Amino acid sequence: MTHDGGERLNALLRTRSAPADTTSLVELGRSATAGRVVLFAHPVGGSLLAYQPLVRRLADHRCLGLDATARAVVDAGPAGSIQELARRHVESFGEHGPRIDVVCGWSFGGALAWEIACLLAERGERPEVVLLDSTWAGRTVPVWTPAEALHGFVQDALQLGGEADGFTAGTPEEAAARLDMDPEVFAERLALFTRNRRLVCEWHPTPGDLDLVSVRAAESLTSDWRTVTTGRVDLHDLPGDHYGLLGDSGNVAVIERVLREHRTATVAAPAPGTVGPDEAVEPDEAVEPDEAALHTALAKLVDTPHWRDLVIRARRMDPDAIAEAYRELGRRGLLAPDWPREFGGGGLPTRLAIELFEGFCSTGLPDLVHALTVQIVGNFVLKSGSERLKRELLPRLAGGEEFSTVLYSEPRAGSDLAALRTRAERRDGRYVLNGVKVFSIYSDISGSALVAARTGRDGHKYDGITLFVVDLAAPGVTVELVETVQRERMCRVRLRDVEVEDWRRVGEEGRGWALLDGALAIERTGIDHVVRAARWLRALHATVGRSPGLERLEGQVECATTLARAATEVFLRADVRAIDTAVAKLYTSETCQQVGHEVLRRWSTLGRTPGVDDLVHEELFSGLTESPGLTLSAGTSEMMLSTIAADLKEEYERRCLAVLHRFGGELVDTVLEVLGPVGAGVRVEPLFAHSPARRTVLAETLAELGLDGVERPEEEGGLGLGLTVGCAIALGLGYLGYENAYRACRLDHGSAGSADEDSHGGCGAPECRLRHAAHALGLGLGLFRTAWEHASAREQFDRKLVDFDALMFPLIRGYAELNALGTRLHELAEHVAEVDGEVLGRFELVAQDALVRVVRAAMQVLGAQGITEWSVASRFYMKCAESIGFLDRGSAAAVG
Repeated sequence: MTHDGGERLNALLRTRSAPADTTSLVELGRSATAGRVVLFAHPVGGSLLAYQPLVRRLADHRCLGLDATARAVVDAGPAGSIQELARRHVESFGEHGPRIDVVCGWSFGGALAWEIACLLAERGERPEVVLLDSTWAGRTVPVWTPAEALHGFVQDALQLGGEADGFTAGTPEEAAARLDMDPEVFAERLALFTRNRRLVCEWHPTPGDLDLVSVRAAESLTSDWRTVTTGRVDLHDLPGDHYGLLGDSGNVAVIERVLREHRTATVAAPAPGTVGPDEAVEPDEAVEPDEAALHTALAKLVDTPHWRDLVIRARRMDPDAIAEAYRELGRRGLLAPDWPREFGGGGLPTRLAIELFEGFCSTGLPDLVHALTVQIVGNFVLKSGSERLKRELLPRLAGGEEFSTVLYSEPRAGSDLAALRTRAERRDGRYVLNGVKVFSIYSDISGSALVAARTGRDGHKYDGITLFVVDLAAPGVTVELVETVQRERMCRVRLRDVEVEDWRRVGEEGRGWALLDGALAIERTGIDHVVRAARWLRALHATVGRSPGLERLEGQVECATTLARAATEVFLRADVRAIDTAVAKLYTSETCQQVGHEVLRRWSTLGRTPGVDDLVHEELFSGLTESPGLTLSAGTSEMMLSTIAADLKEEYERRCLAVLHRFGGELVDTVLEVLGPVGAGVRVEPLFAHSPARRTVLAETLAELGLDGVERPEEEGGLGLGLTVGCAIALGLGYLGYENAYRACRLDHGSAGSADEDSHGGCGAPECRLRHAAHALGLGLGLFRTAWEHASAREQFDRKLVDFDALMFPLIRGYAELNALGTRLHELAEHVAEVDGEVLGRFELVAQDALVRVVRAAMQVLGAQGITEWSVASRFYMKCAESIGFLDRGSAAAVG
């Protein structure tokens, strides 16, 4: 054995860190990223040296080894069986030891690994099992004499080091000198080798039901683990003998792939030539989970004390807890079930991915890790990355083995991506990046990042931007923590001569801005905001009870959740633009921030409340500290308002009608086209006064069109189109500024209604209340349209009013609120049978609050013209007043 080899062996054998007194776990290699935890069980001689070629190839994983002589294992005296030895090791891990993802063992280590896996399975952990040329005797094996034991130990150590020269030692001193080992260590290891050989000769595996991979040397081929476990067994046969299995670089590469790719119940088919002809596994034999199975798997995972402990530690930014939690999700296929199977997904609907995201983040798990890793970087690479980048990165992200982040913002540039200064220059067939990125989240625990850099200088300021996925462990990358008031840590990342290969470029060179526009749209769906807002509200309720002051906020979070879910429809769309989710980002982030402000308002009381649950306290602290930044990340509220303003200037009328079209499409256009002139033709002085004559004419016109019976069942002579279409008619009437002449409540309840048919006589049926809310929403949209028309035509100080941000931003914010109300109203109308009075009451509170702001902002834009008796605006104003008042009565009755 070489001198260097002996030194390395001595170093491994002498491992005696402080934790070894209480645990048998030894760090062999620890990644700064979120790689999985792999536990290597020591072979018969106790040395972990045999695993070093594998450990070096798994630099992105956390690799642990079992210290064969740890005090916690040997204090009770020699173990009587491998099962007992395994039990001692597992007990030494402690209650808060790392959760093991993969247990691996070679030879004797395979026997120990199997027994440890069985014990972990009893605790509900069920790690993956990879056994390397591990077998059992199945017969009586002669006991060695001391001389035979000495010779066997020396030969084992030499062959582990790749040397088999037939050396025969006469004395232990000669053997220790040959192996370049300290005599004391040699004596200790010889005794350990002798005891462990006896244990493995007497051992027969404990029956189990775990899935495993058995990698066998072609010159051994004696183990058949299918007789031990009822689980799935994948066999890989590799060339060479027992010791050559880990001594051949080709074999080690195959074993590395097995360790990386093996997944419980979804094992990828091995490469050609690595499996015997009778044991080949076809790819379509893998068990693919369906939607129900994934929901069940998530429910079982999060309904455990261990998950709760992980969440609390993760909320306190324990990187091990965050990594373990996401690996558990990845192991079960819960992180990216909608990605293609070849990239680590399940080929299932994106809707399911969002449902699962809401499910595990609602438990309190930090949601930005998933939002950055899967929703942004992962989906971005899936859409525009090279095939090699997809193959190498996406399965790791989907498996929870690596986190990723984004590096956009720079000093003095902030949210202005067009002001990027980071440069990427071509040198020797690759790119070299230089620059500084700031305010990035989770860069300290991420393995990669999506980086925006300049590759060109000419043309428009948005030209010449190129995107790359950079390895954050690459030479030249420095990550520095930036302290903030919140627990989620920001970082400053310095890039100094960082070399990036061509295949890591995303999209075409210099065409990054168009891709960023789509990436920002995905980043701005707001689904992460509504998950947080719901958690913070639950924490408030848990602390202050069902406070009436929280009802409106709860209703607003429900509206925001519906809007965010609708916005996620943009995922993987080829033509997605930032404007597609600007409304969702604005409304969801500001809603979430309002919940945080409620925590701020009550903090002096909340902070002193006795007996507060740990997780509840973490949520409240999160609401206090994270809410200020919610309207900054992924584009400030001012940026969202400017984006929406630019879109409205081009087609404000179509954007207003889009809210109505969600309910009825062409029907809405027909209602507006026919009823517009009909209603306007009835002269009333003043125009906004109560007009039974106009309502009668409108109702007659609806009846002539056959629209008075859109909701009546077909068997009763109606159209049977449902409540959503009825709401479309009410919306259209409101949009025109008319009375609600759609009298569906009479059809529902068998009466002619009361004298005050604008308010349906105070009918408390959910259907009636939703129709009235639809009419009120239409009025709000009509008033918004009127104000925008005025601002587009009116000039002041040589500028059109529509160009004054200070004047228009409140109106644009009102438009966003009307969008959210319309999305939520449509959902309630579609599921009216499931809507109870409390839910409806909360929605009416939110609608009332939003309409007040819209009316106030619109009248400010309209100025003096808006309050003249004969203006269209004044008609809308008075109708809105009636509708808002009715919403107040309805919600007060339901909530109070």
